[in-house]
Amino acid sequence: MKISDVAKRLGLNPKTIRFYEDQGLIAPKRADSESWFSAGKNRVFGQEDLSRLDFVKKARELDFSIKEIQSVLDFYDQGPACGCGSRNKVDELLERKLVEVRQLKQSLQGLEKKLIDIRANNAAIASRMAKNPNEPEGEFLIADYILPASNKSEK
Repeated sequence: MKISDVAKRLGLNPKTIRFYEDQGLIAPKRADSESWFSAGKNRVFGQEDLSRLDFVKKARELDFSIKEIQSVLDFYDQGPACGCGSRNKVDELLERKLVEVRQLKQSLQGLEKKLIDIRANNAAIASRMAKNPNEPEGEFLIADYILPASNKSEK
């Protein structure tokens, strides 16, 4: 199977497939070309290459790094023929990724709370200004607009 066929089948860009090859994640066989146009040998992808590329694609969708993916593939290649030696490595990486995602989620929840507080603070400033339309807006410092309401009261 040629790279264009693999790209269509797996929904990958041929450049991405070449990148994965350059990174050592796949090693398709080469066949002599009969065309003067090609540079000597064409990639020929077998079922094992498709399987590896599908794994790489799915792992990248889960935000695994190339290095992490390579470590799993190394375990797979060096382990028993059944490929079961890499299962523990995958579980280990999944656990680490879950910890990262939980930390990111906690961080994003904190950011969300700050943004909600800032929005409430800005609404309070707008309300005060509406009650006294003759008061110049310049009395509020620009920093007042990005301070959470809880920090404003601590001033």
